[in-house]
Amino acid sequence: MFARYSLILIALYMLLRTIISLFFYDQFPIAFLASEFDQDQMDTYRARVIIPALFITCIYFTGRYLSGKSPTSTVWPLYVVSSSLLITHIIGFITFMPFSQDPITMFLLTLFAFFVTRKAHNHRKNEIF
Repeated sequence: MFARYSLILIALYMLLRTIISLFFYDQFPIAFLASEFDQDQMDTYRARVIIPALFITCIYFTGRYLSGKSPTSTVWPLYVVSSSLLITHIIGFITFMPFSQDPITMFLLTLFAFFVTRKAHNHRKNEIF
């Protein structure tokens, strides 16, 4: 039950961020409004963490489609997205991101989403099989 509500909250948060990014980008140029990042740092974060995570996710699902495999549960795509974002966060910490409060908070939220989706996937997979 906890995993389900957590996934709903994550989805609502992602929907809000998507709407702001698509339609109100000029009014909110910094993606995380209460953050210590300036515009240049946010552009670097977007270019070196968010966009590569999107590409990793697309590459993974293209490979799965071409190999003829389908997801083992309905939560599997969310798990793949969170794991891609987690990988790019780790690489970001190694290469360019400072160890300050905001990047660590974003990393911890990504780590939380990763574990919640993994637990939900395992639970859902056991229901299917």
